[in-house]
Amino acid sequence: MRDIAKAAGLSLGAAYYYFPSKDALVFAYYEDNQRDMEELGARARPEDTLREKLGVIFHGKLEGIRPQRKMLAAIVARLADPGDPLSAFSQHSRDVRARSVAVIERAIAGSVPAEVAPLAANALWLLMMSLMLVYVNDDSPGEKRTHGLVDDALDMIVAMLPLLGTPPGRAIVERVTGALARADITLT
Repeated sequence: MRDIAKAAGLSLGAAYYYFPSKDALVFAYYEDNQRDMEELGARARPEDTLREKLGVIFHGKLEGIRPQRKMLAAIVARLADPGDPLSAFSQHSRDVRARSVAVIERAIAGSVPAEVAPLAANALWLLMMSLMLVYVNDDSPGEKRTHGLVDDALDMIVAMLPLLGTPPGRAIVERVTGALARADITLT
């Protein structure tokens, strides 16, 4: 709780005064962090390439969580458990997750066919979550390993996104969305 209060810029006593529980404090952090991501997405200029737009979002998201790396590393097991309210996949965090995916979907708009954009945006969000999990434990100077991984991943993925608009790409999207529907997993 001390780490969470510190990350929120509060004393431990003030944290308990303003937030009824540790979870409430973490949800407030999620909201604040999401506003930061929305600001990153708004920085995109029409002349920016897709790679540049996604780079700003992904690298900016990592830089935004830098001060809270210790706190996030301490709750990483909870972040990945869909049954835990604090999970990035829980019903409790659905709104923040949907807003994150929307930032990515706006960034890729026009670069992929509209009908495949939701799947692509959700897949990119999952990639970002995976990179954040790597980042919280990255002990390289300036978290250089994770930032390099972001660059490598985006270089590969951005090059592949246009393939989603081809007949084979659309067939893959259809199969993936069908599999998700059969598993009762809805895209955000």
